[in-house]
Amino acid sequence: MKNNRNWVMPVVLGVVLVAVLAGALLIYNHFENQSADHANIASTDTTATAETTTTPPGGVGDSGAGSTSGGGVGVPGLASTATESVPDFTLTSANGAPLTLSGFRGLPTIINFWASWCAPCRAELDSFQKMYDRYGNDVNFIMLNVGGQGDTVASVQKFCKDNGYTFPLYFDEGGDATTLFGVTGIPETVFLDAYGRSYGKVIGSMPEATLQRGMALLIKK
Repeated sequence: MKNNRNWVMPVVLGVVLVAVLAGALLIYNHFENQSADHANIASTDTTATAETTTTPPGGVGDSGAGSTSGGGVGVPGLASTATESVPDFTLTSANGAPLTLSGFRGLPTIINFWASWCAPCRAELDSFQKMYDRYGNDVNFIMLNVGGQGDTVASVQKFCKDNGYTFPLYFDEGGDATTLFGVTGIPETVFLDAYGRSYGKVIGSMPEATLQRGMALLIKK
C-alpha cells in the first residue's frame, strides 16, 4: 500500500504545475491583447489628426491655436466679440496688383490660407464657394494662396476655373501674411469685423455647417 502511494504526490504536483502555467499564459495573453488594442486606438487618433491640416512650405505643422473655446458662437477658436487688431500686410491679386489688408476695411472679412496641393484645403473649397455666392456682397472673401509645391498664379487660376470656383483669389507671394499671422498649418481661416479686428481663427478644414456659423458671426447686425 505504501509503494502505491509513492506515485500519487508527483502526479498531483505535476497537475498543479500545469494548471499554474496555463493560468499564467491566459493572463499574459489578456494583457497582450489590451496593449495591442490601445496601440491601434492611438494610431487611429494620430492619423485623424494628421488629415486635419497640412504643413505649408517652411511650416512646422498645426500649432493647435484653433482648439480654444468658441465663446458661445459654436465655432472652436472664435469669440463672439472682435477685439484684437491684426497686423496689416501686402497681398497680391490675381492680376498682379498689390493690395493691403487695411484696404478691405468697411466690410467684415474672412481670410482663408490655402493651397491647391493641400487635401484638407480642397475639402472645404466647395463650402467657401457657396458662402461667397450667398454673402459675397456683404463680406470680403480673401482666399489667400500660400504657394509652394507647384502652386503658381497661373496654375491656381486654372485649378479654380476647372472646379468652377469664382471667389476672389489672392496670393501671399512674399510669405508676409503667413508669417504675421503665425500660420503653421493649412487650411487656416481668420474672421475679422469691418474694422479689421479679429474674432479669432480656425485651424483645419471646416464642415460647411461650421463655416456657416462663422459667416453668421460676421454678418450679425
